[in-house]
Amino acid sequence: GRKVLVAAFDGWNDAGEAASSAITHLRESGAFEPVFSADPELYFDYQYTRPHVETDGEGRRHLRWPEATLLRPTKTTRSGTQLWLLTGVEPARAWQAFAGEFIDVALREDISGMVSLGSMMSDVPHTRPISIFSGSDSEQLRTSLGLERSSYEGPVGILSVLGHAADAAGIPSASLWASVPHYVAGHTPSPKATLAL
Repeated sequence: GRKVLVAAFDGWNDAGEAASSAITHLRESGAFEPVFSADPELYFDYQYTRPHVETDGEGRRHLRWPEATLLRPTKTTRSGTQLWLLTGVEPARAWQAFAGEFIDVALREDISGMVSLGSMMSDVPHTRPISIFSGSDSEQLRTSLGLERSSYEGPVGILSVLGHAADAAGIPSASLWASVPHYVAGHTPSPKATLAL
């Protein structure tokens, strides 16, 4: 079967927490195990993404550091498509190295495609259904899946960098972007946008 990597990150690409909530839903609907985690010292700015102190069941306190982790399903099927997950916090630096590490692991694990989930603040009313932009830079994917080609030019987040690195490595990538009303996105989670993704 095919292995498709689904990626979403907290941060800039995650208006209304829609993308990170969608991947959390996928994670909770199956059994997954970590394959690879990025070294947080290399990629995160702790003033921006601080570690959290937590108390475990035995009353011991420990630090939870920001992370980005690739997960594989523990139950594998010979046929059909397996969803692998890449989730975590958008890194603060060294994006090319960060993307390179995860794409190297994806190649080693025979990942055959990547779908990134993002959500952006838009000038749309909350009374309308959430619109999803489905796009790809791969002509093959656009033709076979009826996707669009993005005409966006401007600043990008880590999802675009990962998608670019995947395409360059021969792993075709697509992206799904939810448009979240700007007056909702900054303040509260958007379950409607999570559901749409």
